[in-house]
Amino acid sequence: MDVRDYYIVQKLTENAELYEQLGTKEKFWFRDLSSPDSQRTLFKYSRPNTGEHWSEKCAEQLCELLEIPHVKYDIAIHDDRYGVVSPNIVDKNEHLVMGNELLNKDDPDEYPAPVDFADNKQRITSHTVTRVLAFLYKSKIQPPKSDFDLDGLDAAGVFCGYLMLDALISNQDRHHENWAVIVEAMSGSPIFRLCPTYDHAASMGRELLDKERRERLTTKDRNRSVEKFVQKAQSQLYKFKTDKKPMKTLDAFIHAVQKYPLAKVHWLSKLDLLTEAKIKRVFDRIPPDLLSEVGREFAYKVVIENRKRLLKYYE
Repeated sequence: MDVRDYYIVQKLTENAELYEQLGTKEKFWFRDLSSPDSQRTLFKYSRPNTGEHWSEKCAEQLCELLEIPHVKYDIAIHDDRYGVVSPNIVDKNEHLVMGNELLNKDDPDEYPAPVDFADNKQRITSHTVTRVLAFLYKSKIQPPKSDFDLDGLDAAGVFCGYLMLDALISNQDRHHENWAVIVEAMSGSPIFRLCPTYDHAASMGRELLDKERRERLTTKDRNRSVEKFVQKAQSQLYKFKTDKKPMKTLDAFIHAVQKYPLAKVHWLSKLDLLTEAKIKRVFDRIPPDLLSEVGREFAYKVVIENRKRLLKYYE
C-alpha cells in the first residue's frame, strides 16, 4: 500500500492547556493550533500493549462507512506514547450528561446514584437495554446532529445503531458512562440530543498477543476459533436487572430492535452494503509499525465474522 494511504499519525508538540484525569485513562485537553479557531481537542493516551489507538481509529472508520453518528478520532503520539485525539463535541452553550446521571434522575428509586466508573467497576444490573431505550423515547431526546441521513430515526433508533456497532466490532465497553446526551442551554427551553457514539477501543481483540491471534486463526479446535471468540463478547447492558451476567453484544442489538423494526432495517441494510473489501481497507490503512500482519488479519476476521452473524437477522 502507498504510504500516503495509511492513517495519519499526528505528532503533538502543543503544551497541554488543561490536564484531566477521567475514567481509567490519562487524558489532557489542548488547543489545536492548526485549526482556524484553535479548537479545543482531547488527547487520550493508549495504555501500554493494548492497541487502543488503532482500534479506536478503525471503529471510527467503520462508523463512517455505516453512517453512524460518531466522534472523530485520529491516531496521535505525545512524549513517545501513542493515543488518539478527538475534537471537543460540546459547544460553549452545551454540556454533556452521562447515561448514569440521566437514568438516576429519571428513576432514582431503581437506578443507582452516579459513581465514577473508574472507581466503581461493579456491574450495574439496572443498566438494561429496555431502560435505556425507554428513557430516550419517553424523554423525547432528539437524535444527534449529523450529516448522515438517519431516515427519520428517533434517538432510540439511533442508539440501536450504536448497539449494532458494538456487535460488529465486539465492543465490550458500552457501560453507562459510554453513552450520553448533549444539552443545549440556549434561550428558552433546553434542547436534549443523543451524543454521537464514542469510546470503542475495547474491541476487535486489540489486547491479544500475536501468539494467541495466530493460534485462533489457524486452529482446528472450534472452541479456540475466531468464531467462538466473537460469540463471547459481552455488552455492559443487561436484559433484566435480576440477571447476573450482561447480555452478549449481538443479543443486546437483537433485543433492542424487536420494538424498533425501522431501526433494524435501517442499520442492517447499511451493514449489508458494507463489503468485505471496504472492511479490509479499514485495517490495511493502519501503519505497519502500529500493528502486525497477524493482528491486522485477526481484527479483520472479527468484524467479518460478526457481520455474518448480524446479517442472519436481516430480512
